[in-house]
Amino acid sequence: MNEQIKKQQGILNQQEKELTAIYRSAAIKYGISDSELWVWYALLVLGGEYSQQNICDLWSLPKQTVNSVIANLTKKGYVFLETVPGTRNRKIIRLTEAGKAFGENRVMHIYEAEARAMEKMPEQELKTFIALMGKYITLLREEIFKES
Repeated sequence: MNEQIKKQQGILNQQEKELTAIYRSAAIKYGISDSELWVWYALLVLGGEYSQQNICDLWSLPKQTVNSVIANLTKKGYVFLETVPGTRNRKIIRLTEAGKAFGENRVMHIYEAEARAMEKMPEQELKTFIALMGKYITLLREEIFKES
């Protein structure tokens, strides 16, 4: 393997782990788990209607993890599940008023920090970064899961 590629691969993987650690530390700072952070993020920041399966797909989280987070948030009175009319058992996660207040007091601080960090990057650099990260993910997925 090319030594330059090996070095760049190591740097990229270290940076990805550092980013994960930043989010984990932010979640801990606000008294939530890192998995819970991504559920809150979907419900508060991204908006829209999400089922547990949507959140699993969006954040690449295991079903059991999301199910546990939702069960815990339901028990605390932060969310409730609403059955979608005309479906057998598809349920949308809805925030309660207490849930909105709790989440906005925690997760929105993380989102706002992300926004401030991104605003410090020139627009073209940010667009290029997002495009290249997407391309790398697609190519890596293809390489790992291609038929041998």
